[in-house]
Amino acid sequence: MADPNAPTVASATLRVLTTPPKGRRKKVVSQLQNMARKTATPKAATEASDFVYDRSTLGLAQTRFSELYGLGSDMEPILMRHRPYNPSTQEFSLDTHAIRRVLQTHPDCVGYPLTFHMVSDEKALEFDVTRSQVDSIEACVRPHGPSLVELFWRHVQPCYPLLHKDFFVQNYRESYRQIHPAILGAVYLSALRWWSYDPELSICPAPDAGSLRKMLHQAISSSYHRPKLSSIQAILLLLQCQPEDPLNPDHTYAWGLTCQALAIGQCLGLNLDPSDWYIPQWEKNVRKRLSWALYMQDRWSALAYGRPVHLHHEDWTVGELSSEDFDDFDNSGLDEERRSLAATGKLQFQLMVRLTQILSSVISSFYTARTSFDQDTVSLYQRSQPLLEELQEWYQAIPLSLQMNITYQRKLCFHGYLHFSYYGVLINLLRRLIRSTALPPSCPESQVLLDLRQLALQTAQSAISFVMQLRSDQLEAFWYFTSPYLFSLLGSFITLLLVTSLSSQERSFWQETLNSYLWYLRTMSKSSEPMRYAVNRLEGAILRGLEHTLAVNLNEPLDDSVSPMMADFTKTLEYADFGDWDIAANVNGAFDLLGAMGLNPDVFVTGSTF
Repeated sequence: MADPNAPTVASATLRVLTTPPKGRRKKVVSQLQNMARKTATPKAATEASDFVYDRSTLGLAQTRFSELYGLGSDMEPILMRHRPYNPSTQEFSLDTHAIRRVLQTHPDCVGYPLTFHMVSDEKALEFDVTRSQVDSIEACVRPHGPSLVELFWRHVQPCYPLLHKDFFVQNYRESYRQIHPAILGAVYLSALRWWSYDPELSICPAPDAGSLRKMLHQAISSSYHRPKLSSIQAILLLLQCQPEDPLNPDHTYAWGLTCQALAIGQCLGLNLDPSDWYIPQWEKNVRKRLSWALYMQDRWSALAYGRPVHLHHEDWTVGELSSEDFDDFDNSGLDEERRSLAATGKLQFQLMVRLTQILSSVISSFYTARTSFDQDTVSLYQRSQPLLEELQEWYQAIPLSLQMNITYQRKLCFHGYLHFSYYGVLINLLRRLIRSTALPPSCPESQVLLDLRQLALQTAQSAISFVMQLRSDQLEAFWYFTSPYLFSLLGSFITLLLVTSLSSQERSFWQETLNSYLWYLRTMSKSSEPMRYAVNRLEGAILRGLEHTLAVNLNEPLDDSVSPMMADFTKTLEYADFGDWDIAANVNGAFDLLGAMGLNPDVFVTGSTF
């Protein structure tokens, strides 16, 4: 239970919540929870032929692909009103292609249709390699393909629901050749991470992940010539896979893949709301989930790689996710345990989307090229208050079923990335404010500095406590692709608090905190690749050249002279405990410990210390 006397966001000493409190909920939070609690009426079981031979689908057709006719294209929308569309297929067919109408008139009384260009796969470049690609991918894992697909449904789909299970399974049962090469390879590669969790697979040698990854890259590249929803699903799943070399994660390539997925998504109309389109309901559901998955990938990639976002509000009309958009999760063919896990997963996905919307506001308010010029700490602090309140409301809305103390009987707990992402958004908001205190103009209000550093202290303590309490069943579960970045970000945030310390006692505290955090990451790096990435990122890049100056030391202490404040991260400290501002005496803001020491590159080489 959280402290019921915790102050409000606007107060000077906001407590960072580690367990959502009970009590009154804000209206926006209640709406989110009510939306997630709705129980969709289960659909009747769909016959295999409905999916395998369904020609009504727009983005997942077996033999055709589609591309949106945009408003600025040479295909004038007004002229599209007068085509002789077949009333049963909503298509106007020509010898070379077809024009498909998915909406007769746009919402808000815009009097022209929404149309797509439909072309046979055979007319696309590299179509001839499709059969060889899918055969090669299957051969790489044969005879374990079905087992890997089952691992995918157990460990990936519940918390990252990009696929429609019935559509995939019923086509897969017909033949693996019914599945497009890119998505088949992505499902297999994603599932390889949990190879040892299948009793039959665990005694067999695992397939060559490197070869499978290479074939997947080739299949994705070929799919660009005939874009389908499966192309985007494959890219997003690939981006969730841990990098082949944690020490060389290839961020530029990952960012490029993200941009390609966004570009294909816009060609397929994923930035538009499909609710009223003339397409099957199951495809509408997949489209909405995939749209928001793209939105999340765009925002979190932009943050982690320090790049501008690509999806903008003016071109985004996709409606909020509801329980009905997960109808295939309520399939009566699932056993009760899996239905419960699926219900938990869809709620977590919705909460992650909502958190990403808050992140989007943080980026647009504090991390664009233009907003980065503002270094007025007081102004930034005031602007941050509504976002801090939104984050608090969001965290309070997390239900008991998604708490970190939940354990499943012989199942992995995948809630970790949701909670850690909350800390990631909060830390990025606070680091922007802390950064401004080390830059001109000086902050004229000491109370703002005190409030800000108190909040930063509690945030860092809570985040470190969260990391150190992670269980093995949580670390082994699915984590969103940003997890290595978040582990590294926390260390970077601690370092920022160290170099902007205002008292000797605070400086000592952050030095010991940084050393202890690095030591913990090092001890866990053998069993957790995200932590391995983080500790090598911190030691090999972020702290490189500053080790001696910052007194970074991973060795065990020779005595017990470790700061007693490091003993328990669950105990909330008051910033006032650090005493007077003896380092930055008579300085109000614009203070950087390293800058105050007048350091230069020669100092780093000689290894001077405090």
